[in-house]
Amino acid sequence: MKNKRPQILSADEAIKSLKKGGRIFIDGGAATPFALTKALARNAEQFADNELFHLLSLGDLELASPEYYNKFRDNSFFIGANVRERVQEGNADYTPIFLSEIPRLIRSNAFPVSAALVMVSPPDKNGMCSLGVSVDVALAAVESADIIIAQINKHMPRTFGQSFIPYNSFDYVVEEDHPLPEHAPIVLDEVAQKIGRNVARLIQDGSVLQLGIGGIPDAVLNNLREKNDLGIHTEMFSDGVVDLMKNGNVTNKTKKIIRGRTLSGLCFGTKKLYDYIHENPLIVFYPSDFVNDPFVISQNDNMISVNSALQVDLTGQVCADSMGAKFYSGIGGQVDFVRGASRSKGGKSIIALPSTAKGGSISRIVGELTQGAGVVTSRGDVHYVITEYGVAYLHGKTIRQRAIELIHIAHPKFRDELMEFVKSNRYVYFDQKTFNKEDQYSANWEEDYIFEEKTYTSRPIKITDGKSLQEFFYSLGDETRYQRFYQIVDSMPDEMAQRFVDVDYKDNMAFVVLENEDIGSKMVAVGRYSANKSGNFIDLTFVVQDDYRKLGIGHYLCRKLIEYAKTKNHLHIKAKSFKNNKGIFKIFNDLRDEFLELNTYVKDDFVYFDIKLKKD
Repeated sequence: MKNKRPQILSADEAIKSLKKGGRIFIDGGAATPFALTKALARNAEQFADNELFHLLSLGDLELASPEYYNKFRDNSFFIGANVRERVQEGNADYTPIFLSEIPRLIRSNAFPVSAALVMVSPPDKNGMCSLGVSVDVALAAVESADIIIAQINKHMPRTFGQSFIPYNSFDYVVEEDHPLPEHAPIVLDEVAQKIGRNVARLIQDGSVLQLGIGGIPDAVLNNLREKNDLGIHTEMFSDGVVDLMKNGNVTNKTKKIIRGRTLSGLCFGTKKLYDYIHENPLIVFYPSDFVNDPFVISQNDNMISVNSALQVDLTGQVCADSMGAKFYSGIGGQVDFVRGASRSKGGKSIIALPSTAKGGSISRIVGELTQGAGVVTSRGDVHYVITEYGVAYLHGKTIRQRAIELIHIAHPKFRDELMEFVKSNRYVYFDQKTFNKEDQYSANWEEDYIFEEKTYTSRPIKITDGKSLQEFFYSLGDETRYQRFYQIVDSMPDEMAQRFVDVDYKDNMAFVVLENEDIGSKMVAVGRYSANKSGNFIDLTFVVQDDYRKLGIGHYLCRKLIEYAKTKNHLHIKAKSFKNNKGIFKIFNDLRDEFLELNTYVKDDFVYFDIKLKKD
């Protein structure tokens, strides 16, 4: 940037300095320079064939209206509500591009920028202005443009990082104050709250987060108030991050990139947010070729990205920027953070979305993407997909496994339709079990538990656990299998596995214990009960993989099954074991406080337990 002597002019006078046929950058978000965009509209007659480009503008961008067609052509890198209809009508353009690559494009000779219109803070005593709430692509535009017009607004916060621009680098300055536009917190509905809880379960203490702006990110943040030492490395954020910083949940102490600081490219929220970031050294803003660089992102351990989608098909393809052939939003930073988080040690990339749209009339989990829809995130990139109905883990899974996982988190009323699709397309076995239309799985029974200083997860079994159950079965020693089935069972075909995972969560129930790995998890224990035909008692069984015995997992699993059985009014339990199994005696003796009665008798090689439970 050259050292200049800025002229202080009115907005109309400054705009008249621009020439026809040029490419004009307009800063976006809460940094949209409204004084300058309005002046462009007022002076449209002096322009012809000018391209206006921006990331995400706010307000009524009348410059994109048909009446200015021969004057200005709008080009959005991310489509906002104010230009969406015009893009879909063909009266404005959309450029799909990764956010991390926009600064490089702007600086290239193939994309000459004739002018940059930005809004900045007043200069400090050293003559430095701040780009404030929006550094992402604005810095590259300011450094590349032939002419820079700055609206100086005293309401723009002064932020740290790479937000500073010398006052004498501007060609023209327009002094006009107005409060920054605000994004009021969204009132969260029940669906968003459930999604937020499901996402939060995957976030551990010390995780580094990328979250956007909107209902689902707000819901996730609301569920992190019991987490510790979280970090923020994100392309954008809103008020929810401020609340967690004030509450002490976000410390940024575990980050490898700019440790101790919340890092972002832009922010958009309420005045509370703008006041908090003003001259706050704990928050820094950097351009998107740094913030969104997947290599930079991946250097943070336990990096978790949370992004949204319009549709996800049953192979895991994510459509995030179009509804059929109609462009709706943009690529943004989704792929940047999906790939960065995926490469991070302990990282997770998450796609979170409601299971339905249009008032519940259509499913967002679909057999095929709507004709004309674009794939933003490929099926190879997706790790987790989350709806209000649960979590589907796709990484390293076959098409058959993916389809089953995704149907499991679709809305119950669409599951049969989706199952018919995958059967007709041979994604799954012809005898694949169908799903219960009523969703009976309860995420409230999911729990992380520590055995021998290592965290394991217990949860109700899912119909998607067939393959994991088979792997668990084949990991058991011959003696362990014999003690579980009381006969020699040397195989578990798919039909048998499906039968074991197809529970009704009431009279037929199972819990699994999973050892958490960097990639996925491994089943190490299974406990189940099933009611007899008359329903007057349940049979209880459980088995722990040989290498995980004597950790207390069997005791824990038995207690879990008993607690659950009580909630379903099953108060009479029967169990059977070989009489030389000392472990089962110890477990039941340790749980005597739960029992009203405990009777045992021995017959041949077996011991039989008859247990009456206390009512809560």
